[in-house]
Amino acid sequence: MKKLIIGLALLLPAVALAQTTAEFGARASVEANLKIRKGFHLYVEEELRANTTSLDDIRTTVGLTYKPVKWLKMGVGYTLINPYSASNTAFKAPRHRFFADVAGSLTAGDFQFTLKERFQYTHRCGSFNVYQSTPNAMALKSKFTVKYKGWYTAQPYLSFEMRTALNDPWGTAGTTQQWNKSGTKTYYDYTHTGYTHVYNNRYRGEAGVDIEFNKKHSLKPYVLVDFTSDYEIDTNAEGTRLFSAAYVNGIKVSLGLSYVFSF
Repeated sequence: MKKLIIGLALLLPAVALAQTTAEFGARASVEANLKIRKGFHLYVEEELRANTTSLDDIRTTVGLTYKPVKWLKMGVGYTLINPYSASNTAFKAPRHRFFADVAGSLTAGDFQFTLKERFQYTHRCGSFNVYQSTPNAMALKSKFTVKYKGWYTAQPYLSFEMRTALNDPWGTAGTTQQWNKSGTKTYYDYTHTGYTHVYNNRYRGEAGVDIEFNKKHSLKPYVLVDFTSDYEIDTNAEGTRLFSAAYVNGIKVSLGLSYVFSF
């Protein structure tokens, strides 16, 4: 745990040199986990995400997990994401996310190693430029976790996650720079060729402690470091003019607390 904190402290200045935005945030969640029968669990989670000045969003998740053997766990679920607009002091159009995942674990002494793969599909509601944002975004997330279980009640862990966007907008642009009629903005002729851009757009490091007070109550404080590199395209509403296209980097450090009640 000490080595990870030192490593993150050394990494942050280097990442900050290339990023365009930096912010701090907080997360808090409450989960109810019900054992249906051996190997099957149903859970409901409510999560709040915020930055230093306002609420980011509220997320409600319902999921089902199945553990056929000790080292394998599978799951499916749905998340309702309600983004919050601080400028309008209101919630924006929701997003509907469906996901499926599989995780394999290996134990060596007091250490547990877990690799989790998740496929997620997110439908975006509301009005927006479909040449800049994907209406039905697909992504693959790969997460590797190392947990120390020698202390039983308190189990510290480290994890690293990479997210791959599978269908971001893509197109071709002309080579001649042009001006709009008022002469205030430059653009290139643009042709949208589909949602075919595949690239890694997020890297996440997490350190925390799973504290299991008993079979019913557990608490997890953690720190999360997100580095994002999203390819942002700025076009007109018709998708015929390209004003800019670039990778926009950012880093966010969040403190989180998660509570789980099992019954």
